[in-house]
Amino acid sequence: MADQMLNNYLSTSVLDAGTNREDNTNGVLVTDKNYTNMEHKWDEAFGYLYGVDNALNPVLDVDSFLNKYLERTEGDADFTGIAQDIYDAFKLGRAAIVAGDYDLRDQQANIIREKVSTVIARMAVFYLIDGKETRGANPAAGLHDLSEGFGFIYSLQFTRQPNSEIPYFSKTEVDAFINTLLDGNGFWDLTDAEIDAMAADIASRFDFTVEEAHN
Repeated sequence: MADQMLNNYLSTSVLDAGTNREDNTNGVLVTDKNYTNMEHKWDEAFGYLYGVDNALNPVLDVDSFLNKYLERTEGDADFTGIAQDIYDAFKLGRAAIVAGDYDLRDQQANIIREKVSTVIARMAVFYLIDGKETRGANPAAGLHDLSEGFGFIYSLQFTRQPNSEIPYFSKTEVDAFINTLLDGNGFWDLTDAEIDAMAADIASRFDFTVEEAHN
């Protein structure tokens, strides 16, 4: 979902593919539809986050995917406002497309990339630390948290730095994290020091600390 949103539908290679920009500027609609192809591509990206939510007034936590974890991140006082930032960027970017202001559109796409990437990274750090702190007293819960963290760590390669074509973490870097998680007997052999090092490394690429991601 993150990859499709951040790297596919919000990319200029998709938004401006073929004659999309010319058609959008001239108000050429998709056959039998009331939107241009560029508008449709932007709406596809929107749908990956808000597809089953109220598009006009999102309530969040209505699916088990990014929408849920946006709500979790918004609920952390250190990240309050991120949900509104993302929604506002989607709205303004859509309005910019209607107005033919493609620079403004791209500015909003960059905001979405940065903020959604932050959600993924924050959840990775949260679950790593939660798993570390929980597994002693409740191994099942701790291993569940680490498994959640594994998924978000894997997703780091699909994040996207604003104003660039590169993720916050390369596939090689993500593979190194995964090798640490799976080495030996996997989570059972994972040390607190290894968890702390991964969490700190992830947080260092973003504008938050490990403590802010898990408090």
